[in-house]
Amino acid sequence: MTGKLTQIRDLRWEEVFLFWYQNEGHNENWQNLARDRGFASWADWRLQSYAQPFDCPGADWALYRIENPAEFFSSCFGGPFRTWVDKYYDGQPTKTFSELINNPELIQKEAVQKMQTDFPVGSVICCLEVGAEIFVIEGMHRACALALMYKNGHELSQPITIAIGQSKLTTLPIVGKNTSS
Repeated sequence: MTGKLTQIRDLRWEEVFLFWYQNEGHNENWQNLARDRGFASWADWRLQSYAQPFDCPGADWALYRIENPAEFFSSCFGGPFRTWVDKYYDGQPTKTFSELINNPELIQKEAVQKMQTDFPVGSVICCLEVGAEIFVIEGMHRACALALMYKNGHELSQPITIAIGQSKLTTLPIVGKNTSS
C-alpha cells in the first residue's frame, strides 16, 4: 500500500457509522432507495445489508490522515457490492480502483467527474482491512475519482481523513441486492 498513513486516534464503530451517515444518510435519494428495498430507514438498510455482513461492529477501527490519497486509493479494492459486481467488476467479487477506472461508464459518472476538480476533502472514506488488502466500504465514487486523478498524473494538494477497520474476517461476502432476482 502506497501513501503515508498517520493514525489520528482509535474509533468506535458508532463514530464510523456516523461518518457514513454524514456522507450519505441525509440524502433523500439514499433514503428513498432504502425504503424501496423494504427497509424502514437508511440506517436499517446500511446496518442490515452491509455493516452486519461485513462485521463492521467487530472490527478494530482507527482514524487516519493520509498523504497522497490519489496514489493510495488507486491500489485499494472496491467493496464487494452486488451492483458493482454486476456493473463494473465483470462478475468478479472486487477490483482495484486502478482497474475500475478503465471502465468508461464508471469514469463518465457525473459524481466521479466533478470530484476530480472539487473533491469533498472534509468527508471521511470508510474502509476495511482484510488480510493485507484494504476495501472501500463507503466512498466508492470518491475513491474512483482519486484513482482517476492519480492515473492522470494529479494528486490532491492536501491530505484527507479515512477510517480503517481491522477486520477479523478472512474474506468479505458480496452484499446488496441481487439484480438477477
